[in-house]
Amino acid sequence: MWSLIYVLATLGLLLLVAIKSVPVYLTAYDIRETIEWAAEQPKLKTAPAAAIQQAIQRRFDSGYVDNINGRDVAVSRVAGGGREISVAYEVRRPLLFNISMVYSFEEKALLTGNNGAE
Repeated sequence: MWSLIYVLATLGLLLLVAIKSVPVYLTAYDIRETIEWAAEQPKLKTAPAAAIQQAIQRRFDSGYVDNINGRDVAVSRVAGGGREISVAYEVRRPLLFNISMVYSFEEKALLTGNNGAE
């Protein structure tokens, strides 16, 4: 009997972690796709950082991303004269009582502006 209770409690905890984690990873996927989309836009290749952040924010708004906003996205220069879009963020989700799960993400993409065609 105790073995069954232990197995069920373990499976229940694993199921709870999975249920809490799926939305976080789906949002992270949306953020990665948005960063990659912005990096491929020809108009954004030479645009100022504020314009890139606004375009990303519009995509976040339409995709219901609420973990971060467009201002959290950094646009920086890299060696060779190019630019890079990057974002690093953490998401905290409560699990049980005073136990929380922390997810760390970092996404980067080079601004190519070639719209997928190389």
